[in-house]
Amino acid sequence: MNDQGGSYSSQQERYSGATIKNPTVQFTRGKEFNDRDRLNDMLATEKWLTDNYNVFVRETSHHNLYRDILHILNETHHAARELFNLMFEKGWYSIQAEQPGQISKEYQKFSGYQSQFPEQGQYHTRSQHYSQGHFPPVDY
Repeated sequence: MNDQGGSYSSQQERYSGATIKNPTVQFTRGKEFNDRDRLNDMLATEKWLTDNYNVFVRETSHHNLYRDILHILNETHHAARELFNLMFEKGWYSIQAEQPGQISKEYQKFSGYQSQFPEQGQYHTRSQHYSQGHFPPVDY
């Protein structure tokens, strides 16, 4: 029981500050690429791939190509997530915690933007129409 309390206490200490991170794994800094450099390079590459595959998928007109590239896009997103998790686990990637008041403020700000979107009522009608299986003709 004490082990759980100690573990919880150390987790509280880790998450109580403004930065959320794990203990850093030690490595030697030198001219050569180390594990952290490699993972950072891999993550940057996966981010670049997901950005570009996203554009490709959005602009692809052939259905089979769209489906194949969408599958590849999902794989690259998963690879990027796994790399992020590994770097976070090793303490090589940290995130900043936000105060709940600031989150609420941003939520309110962006919620107000919905009223500025054109054709709000028509969109709702169209989405109901599409959900019943009626789609506009597609020209491939």
